[in-house]
Amino acid sequence: MDTHNNSITEDVPVLPDHVPVVMPELPARLAITTMEQMKAVADPTRDRILGIIQQQPATAKQVADRLKMAPGTINHHLQVLEAAGLAKVVARRLIRGIVAKYYTRTARIFEYCFAPEIVDRESISLQILTNARSDLAETLAAGENDLVVVNAASPRTRLSPERIKAFNERLKALIDEFIHEPYDPNGEVYTLCAAFFKAPPYLQHVQDPADVPSSEQNTREDRS
Repeated sequence: MDTHNNSITEDVPVLPDHVPVVMPELPARLAITTMEQMKAVADPTRDRILGIIQQQPATAKQVADRLKMAPGTINHHLQVLEAAGLAKVVARRLIRGIVAKYYTRTARIFEYCFAPEIVDRESISLQILTNARSDLAETLAAGENDLVVVNAASPRTRLSPERIKAFNERLKALIDEFIHEPYDPNGEVYTLCAAFFKAPPYLQHVQDPADVPSSEQNTREDRS
């Protein structure tokens, strides 16, 4: 048992019934640097829990009701997340003689900052996109047709190292703007899923100069 987390929880006051549980201002980012943290977020159920408590504080019972799971199971997952420093108790309230804990996550988004020798980065990237795909599939299954999709295709182009860096910085800036967007209590929750990666080998073929018509070669030389 993590006595440090227990002591922190005990420091959170028990709120009277008339005092609302307020969503705190979360830090924009938290670096995930340990295997314990990686294992904590790799579980699909814990990923869904983190999505719920990113928007509002919730008890194990409230999360369980939304995910249609047993409260005891959700409580276990919350304890794993808390021990890994990814969730925290922000309020407590006495409900039918039991002190209920209200959890939020510890940052708006988590960034993976592992050294290559510690973890397989490829598996983390796939896990993130797999979770996003599952969320999208669930949204579509619920009949939500008002999706805001700028481009559902996967555009590709050849880039120099300098342009790769430029696009990566612009993408980070967009994500920064998104996670700092003021919370709208009357709005709906949207997900921004962004992936910028090197295309697979079958797309990396470079055309043989011998296959290019001489007129086109002359045009390319004139432009250089």
